[in-house]
Amino acid sequence: MKAVSSHQRIIGLCTILPVAVLLHACATISTGSHYDETTDFRAYESFSWIDDRPLIASSDSIAVSALAQSKIAAEIQRNLEQAGYSFVDSRDAADFVVGFTVGTRDEIRIDSYPSYYRGHWGWHVPYSYYDFHEVSAHSYTRGTLGVDIFDTKRAKPVWHGWAEKTVTSSDRRNPDPSIEAGIAKLFESFPD
Repeated sequence: MKAVSSHQRIIGLCTILPVAVLLHACATISTGSHYDETTDFRAYESFSWIDDRPLIASSDSIAVSALAQSKIAAEIQRNLEQAGYSFVDSRDAADFVVGFTVGTRDEIRIDSYPSYYRGHWGWHVPYSYYDFHEVSAHSYTRGTLGVDIFDTKRAKPVWHGWAEKTVTSSDRRNPDPSIEAGIAKLFESFPD
C-alpha cells in the first residue's frame, strides 16, 4: 500500500472542499420566524388544523398536489407532536390552529466580470481587458413554505415561520427529503 504524502492530502482537500461547499450551498434551506411576544407558548397543550384543508394559499405559478399537501401536513403534525403538543380533531377544543402556504418564485442570477479573469494568457493592450465583460445568467426557482399558528381563544396570529430553498430537479422528482428537512429546521425556532 502506497503512503499518501501530506502534500497530496492538502491537494486532495483543496480539490474536494470547494465542491463540498458548493453542493452544501445549493442544498441549503434557510429559515426564519417571528412571534407575538405577549403569548405564553408554554400554556399551549393542543392544536388542530385551521381548516379541513390547511393549505391557506399557494402562488399562482404552482399547483400543490393533494399528495404534497398531505405530506407537508403530516410533517408539521409530527414536529408539533414531537414538541409535546397533542393533535385534536376539534378546532374549538384546540389551544391553537395551524395553516400553511406554499409558493415558488423564478429568479435569475447574473454575473458580470472583466474578460481578463476568464480570458487566455497572452499579451494585452494595457487596461484593455477592462473594456470587455463576460456575462453569465443562471435561472433557478426558489421554493417557500410558510407555517402560521393562530391562538383560538384570542382569534389572532401568534407565530409565523418560513423555510426557503432552491428547488432542484431531485426535489421535483422526490420532494419528501426537502419537506422533512425544511419543516424540521423551521420548527427549531418555535418558542417553548
